[in-house]
Amino acid sequence: MNRLLLSTFFLVFCVKANGQTSDFPIGARSAGMANASVALTDIWAVHHNQAALVGLEQAGVAAYYENRFLLSNLNLQGVTAVLPTPKVGVFGISYARFGNKLYNQSRYGLAYGKKLWKFLSVGLQLSYLNTTIAENYGSRHSFIAEIGLLSQVTPKLRIGFHAFNLTRTKLADGYDERVPMNFRLGGQYDFSKKVKVAVEAEKDLELPAVFKMGIEYFPADIFAIRVGVGTAPFHADFGLGLRLKFLHFDIAGSIHPVLGFSPKASLSYQFNVFTKK
Repeated sequence: MNRLLLSTFFLVFCVKANGQTSDFPIGARSAGMANASVALTDIWAVHHNQAALVGLEQAGVAAYYENRFLLSNLNLQGVTAVLPTPKVGVFGISYARFGNKLYNQSRYGLAYGKKLWKFLSVGLQLSYLNTTIAENYGSRHSFIAEIGLLSQVTPKLRIGFHAFNLTRTKLADGYDERVPMNFRLGGQYDFSKKVKVAVEAEKDLELPAVFKMGIEYFPADIFAIRVGVGTAPFHADFGLGLRLKFLHFDIAGSIHPVLGFSPKASLSYQFNVFTKK
């Protein structure tokens, strides 16, 4: 029982410190930029903003791992796959799991992104969430709806919006215990092919607003350096990325002023499914 209480305390504390729970931030590229990712286009847009999937031209699969604060009980894993189609849109599936045997959350998602007009794209996702706590709580199952928008304001500026858990799904019928609902609004500006800057604001209905900013710099075409900062509480982030023709490898780290260091890594592979005519 003591192990349960300790694990639950760390989980709740860490979750509130990052301003989110079930809406797991996944992908080492965005992690190196403080997860200012609502306007970021890559395979992990399945988790960040499904509308940003429309920027993908190749199918791909990816995996992610994070060890929060170097604690063995606070691991986050995720996998995803995306399939762009020539006319219909982009489809994606995802899985993420956070926690240990005593407390864990698993989320399975089905996503879709479509360009409505030249300047505006929309994305939707339906997720199945399973929350498990040992002892008497057991497991709770729920469905979550998400929606995202992405606007290409200028060739260099994108603005993104994402809403998580639109229905404010309940975790337990006997109590007013709900899956958190949050909103994210942000933008990305490409100063050049080498320098990209992203900013974002996130608001959970029951938590203080979180502000994030990240920079991505390419000293070479295949190599990226990333830094970022966030608030509530303050945290500093950094990362490196290697971009080969079909393989992308990213690592990142986050430093919390009290809880310490969190290493993160992701690997993605892209391949052609449809041949352009």
